[in-house]
Formats: sequence, C-alpha cells, structure tokens
Amino acid sequence: MIDYRDRVSVLVWVVLMGLAAQRFLDLPTRAFSPTVLGSPITVSITANLVLGALLSALVITGTEAVVRAHPRMVFAGLTLWDRPGADPAAGGLRRFGISGHWVFWGLPVAVMAVALLLLPVAPTSTYWLAGLVLTGVVLALVMAGIYYTVDPFAVGYRRARVGLNALTYATALMLFLVVYRTRVRSILSASEIMLIGGLLALELLRGSERPLSLLALYAGIIGLVLGEATWALNYWRLDSLTGGLVLLLIFYNAVGLAQNALQGPIRRRVLIEHALLTVVGLALIWEFAP
Repeated sequence: MIDYRDRVSVLVWVVLMGLAAQRFLDLPTRAFSPTVLGSPITVSITANLVLGALLSALVITGTEAVVRAHPRMVFAGLTLWDRPGADPAAGGLRRFGISGHWVFWGLPVAVMAVALLLLPVAPTSTYWLAGLVLTGVVLALVMAGIYYTVDPFAVGYRRARVGLNALTYATALMLFLVVYRTRVRSILSASEIMLIGGLLALELLRGSERPLSLLALYAGIIGLVLGEATWALNYWRLDSLTGGLVLLLIFYNAVGLAQNALQGPIRRRVLIEHALLTVVGLALIWEFAP
C-alpha cells in the first residue's frame, strides 16, 4: 500500500522551494507585441511567468502521483473502479486512463498561481513567510481532499468534497481579485479568467458522476461565460474587490445551474432560487463593496 502522504509531502516542499526561489530569481524580461483583433498588445515573458510554468508542471506531476497512489487505481495504465452492477455509461473515473486525470489538476494549479501572484507583493518578510506557510498548508489540504474524492463510495468522501468546494470558491475569489486588479487588456485578463474559471468549475462538477466529455463541455461553457463577463466589466471603472465579487457571484450561479442541469432538467424553483441569490448578492455588493 502506497502512502499518499509521502507524495504530498514531497510535492509541497518542492513547490515551496520554488516559491521561495522567486525572491532571488532575476531573469531579463522579453516583450512581444503581436496584433490581436486589429490592435497591438504587449506580452511580457517574465521570471514569474517562467517560474509559474515550471511550478505548474511540478504540481500536475505531483497530483498525478497522489491520484495514482489511491488503492482504486491500477498502476499499469488503466484507471478504473467498475463496481458490480454499475452503468458503464455513467460518470466517475472508469476506464479513461491517464488522459482523464486532468480533471484533478485545476485546483492545485490555481492555488500555486495565487501564491505566485500574491507573495511578491507581501509588505514585509513576516507576511511573506506566513503566506508561504499558508500556501503549503492549503496545498496539502487540497491534495488530501483530491485523494479522498477519487472514489465517491469511500468513507470520508462527503467531508472531503465539502472542503474542496470551499477551497475552490476561496481560490476562485482570490484569483478573480488578482487578475481583475491588474487592469490588463481584456484579451489577456478575460482569457486568464476563462481558463482559470473553467478549470475550477471542472473541479466542482467532477463529483456529479457524469461522463468526462459532458463535464468538460459544461466547464468550458462556464469559463466562456466568465471570460465574456470579464470583458464587459473591464469597460466599467469598478474597484478590484467589486469586480472580483461580481465574478464570483457569476461563477457560483453558473456552477450551481450546471450541477442541476447535469442531474436532469432545471426546475423553476432552482431558477427562482438563483435569481433571488443574484439579486441579494448584487445588493450586498452595491451596499458594502467600495
């Protein structure tokens, strides 16, 4: 029996060392100015971007290692847990092999991205160190949650799923705030939020036990909605907190409606509940957000 905690420990320490190296890494910046949709944009290749790509690859590799440590996984290459009497057309992880493991990658990569964006702006070394430690704790919790949600029939699945949902929404809010605060061109910020939102939506939807292709389709639609909402919000001079909260509200409603749609036709009661939630959420944002 492989102890997944050993793999989580190695992953966390490697990621933390990479984030710590961010304070000492100094690479020349390369700028490119391609023309997109008839207007030029500037894309800068910075040390943070290079480090982010390397750490993303490490996080993905570590997530693969943790998932493969689960007893339901077959290490020879097939991933399955066909239970007696189960419908092969139903969801879950059934015979989709290594190519299906990417459903687990979104949240760990997003947590790493949050740390990569926020740690450099820490006001003091104490805050930076606290942020680094917090990143390690959150990443370890995420990996443990992923391990315990590989099998929806396992003991502790519900607690792990609730914890992952909370961490996913918190991570989404942090990323929305950071990306919206940068005020970069819509083609860049909307694309970032579209990709991030789609990956995080996939994390929330994968527990619905539906075919992977259908989950990917719904997650892609949610990401597209978030990207278009970001494009529209960029025309307003909203505070970063206001913009981030509006995007989170859109994300929450889109995921909630998608989860209901995956279970069957959306009923009128569900639509009314989400409409009321949207009205109340917008009213609170209007009243208390700057």
